[in-house]
Amino acid sequence: MKKKVKVLLLCIALANGLACFAQQSKKEEIAKKFEDYFLLERENIHAHFDKNVFLTGESVWFKGYVFHRKYNIPFFSCVNIFANLIDENGTILETKLLYGNLGDFTGNFKLDSSLKSGKYYIQFYTNWMNNFTEDESAVYDITVINEETGIPSYLTENAETEVNITLKPEGNFISDCTNTIGVHITGCDNTPLNIDRAKVLNDKKEDIKEIPLNKLGYGKFDISANTTIGYTLQIELNGKIYSQPLPPVQAKGIAIDINSHVMADKTIIKLKTNSFTYSDIKGKTYFIAINKDNRTSIIDFSFNDNQLEQTILLQNKDLFEGVNTLRILDNNLQEIGQRLFYIHPENIVNADIKKTFDDNGTVEFKGKINSGNMMSLSVSVIPANTISISEKEDIYGDFLISPYIDGQVKTTAKQYLSDLSRTSKYELDLFLMSQTSKYNWNNIKSNPPKQNYTFDIGLSLKGIINKKKSLKGYYVQISSIKGLLDERTYVINNNEFYLNNIIIPDSCNVSFSLMKPGQKPEILKLTPTVSNNIRPFNKPYKPVKVSCINYTTSADSEIALPKYASKSVMLENITIDGDAKKKLKYARGSGNGLLRGYKISEDDAISFFYLLDFIRYHGFDVTKTPMGDINITGRTVNTFQGQPTTPMVYMNTWLLMSFDVLDGIQTSEVEELYINQHIAVPGVDNKMGIIKIYLKPGGGFKSKSKKPEASFLIKKGFEENSEFKNSEYLSTYDDIGFQNFGLIDWHPTIITDDKGEFSFSVPKLYSGSVKILIEGIGPDGKMISEIKTVNL
Repeated sequence: MKKKVKVLLLCIALANGLACFAQQSKKEEIAKKFEDYFLLERENIHAHFDKNVFLTGESVWFKGYVFHRKYNIPFFSCVNIFANLIDENGTILETKLLYGNLGDFTGNFKLDSSLKSGKYYIQFYTNWMNNFTEDESAVYDITVINEETGIPSYLTENAETEVNITLKPEGNFISDCTNTIGVHITGCDNTPLNIDRAKVLNDKKEDIKEIPLNKLGYGKFDISANTTIGYTLQIELNGKIYSQPLPPVQAKGIAIDINSHVMADKTIIKLKTNSFTYSDIKGKTYFIAINKDNRTSIIDFSFNDNQLEQTILLQNKDLFEGVNTLRILDNNLQEIGQRLFYIHPENIVNADIKKTFDDNGTVEFKGKINSGNMMSLSVSVIPANTISISEKEDIYGDFLISPYIDGQVKTTAKQYLSDLSRTSKYELDLFLMSQTSKYNWNNIKSNPPKQNYTFDIGLSLKGIINKKKSLKGYYVQISSIKGLLDERTYVINNNEFYLNNIIIPDSCNVSFSLMKPGQKPEILKLTPTVSNNIRPFNKPYKPVKVSCINYTTSADSEIALPKYASKSVMLENITIDGDAKKKLKYARGSGNGLLRGYKISEDDAISFFYLLDFIRYHGFDVTKTPMGDINITGRTVNTFQGQPTTPMVYMNTWLLMSFDVLDGIQTSEVEELYINQHIAVPGVDNKMGIIKIYLKPGGGFKSKSKKPEASFLIKKGFEENSEFKNSEYLSTYDDIGFQNFGLIDWHPTIITDDKGEFSFSVPKLYSGSVKILIEGIGPDGKMISEIKTVNL
């Protein structure tokens, strides 16, 4: 008898052990599926626009930021970024290739005077994004006004011509169980309505529940339902009744209730079922899979002992900062339900801005970010009463929330994240309750992305030299005056040559010379293949038609438009005085605030005949190899192996991929030079120091050989960075049109120092209250998005 008992106990122990092993194996299988699906790095893009409403003839200015999802920092190596201007029918009107530099980029679209009034869209993407099933691009809508076509009525009218009611249960909506249902009510074009409550009616039209709604139309309510009663959600707006039936009640399922904002540092998960379901699932193992990208936490659970509700308490430190996706999976890895929730950071970044100087033409500002690191910022200054900004999105929403939500759902997340109070956390939870994860579980389970598209860094050239003899030992000299290109590459098998990672502006002529040491160079007539410059997006954006928008002519409209002096733009003021030659022209250029600027004088040109001599004098070592390659290194050693640092060198705003182009440039050909040999370059290994060179018109190649007659035109290269120039307004101080749609100033690139301090100035075009829109990100991934109201 004792032997039988021992055998029985052994069998029970073995069965329990096998069950535990099976559960652990399932957990590992689930975790592996998330790991595989998010193995490839994902980029997200946010664009800060100078404003959102434009008149034809104006330019749409923007500063873009690129974010590395896995590491929560700027995507420093992202270079090739495409931007499409799209009309309301989804037709691409214009495409630009933009140059990404250490996690950000700048650009603009000039709006043609023939464009009709209406909504237009700007989509940003990379070729790498084509690898994914999901649309990882960034899309923004702008409004364009053509006076002849008319002014969109939605700029001033309430969007109450259309009412949309969305209801989304947490998990399943099951009978004989308390369910939580999220509510979202909007008007035309998803605009919030002027209502603050809704109510639930039963099949007898009796009010059984009143639901408070926030200013964005979000709310939630609990309800215990059964399959025989029909429920309806109802609102009243301007004397009209609008209603929406609740989703069908299921006889069986599991309801979810998540709360991550009541208890500090903890998240409460409640799982509920009913007696009909319990008899089927009693003792069966289910899994809670919580993930953010490739990071996953998995918990198993089961319903036992006739308990229809389970409560699980999790430490937030065991979860993931940002949007977490919770899925309930059965033992066959079928998804039962899902829910998005947010784990908040410990601190936030904000800015303090003060006016420091005011004269007749310029207002100076100084600011400070409460971050102990450098940040790249963009700033737009507009009249305080403007109707030219929509505030539909910000950098917080585009990087921390929207990438995880199905559809191009936008949110100004600073309303949730700039104040870490219980109320703001609750409001964000209301928003997420009504959303669905972008990442479909069936895709995660069985369709991980494959690397079919390349991660592009610059353009690539491939050429074939039409000669019968082998050219082993030869190399090709590739030069471009406009493109600041002076590169060498060896000829390989089949007389082919390749040059990768070329950063070259659009419409540049490139010449080729065949060279071998000891022989005379031979000019080559080639038609090489250029790649990486044209990359269509395989998930083209198709706008949803907004049917409730009409247009009024400017004569009939009460909306005043700005008045322009002409179709031209306002140029910089030209001042002729004795000190004009000493003033730095590019001191306000992108990122130059932390560099020391030099206006190259005649004495400089005499003392340092070549530009490389001037750079050597200002703290760098410059050497030339026997092959003619130029190396510039710092005199500070940062690595354990003692490897010297190298600076980032720009010429006329373009980053040089090779220093060879500097060889032979005379100092007299340079107008200004900005340099800092000790500034750290965030996110780039063993880089220290920045040098920015601004050539005189036509300068930089006086000492180069005569341009060869044979050349090849590279089309669709990188868009050249345009210096910001505002529209020429006829009136700004007392013009209502300027107050509605005018722009005072735009600063796409402001770099703080290591203490978080920065400064900028704006022209005094306007007197009174203005809004300063600030956005930015630091190398550590800390972000800022704020709107400050000050008086000019």
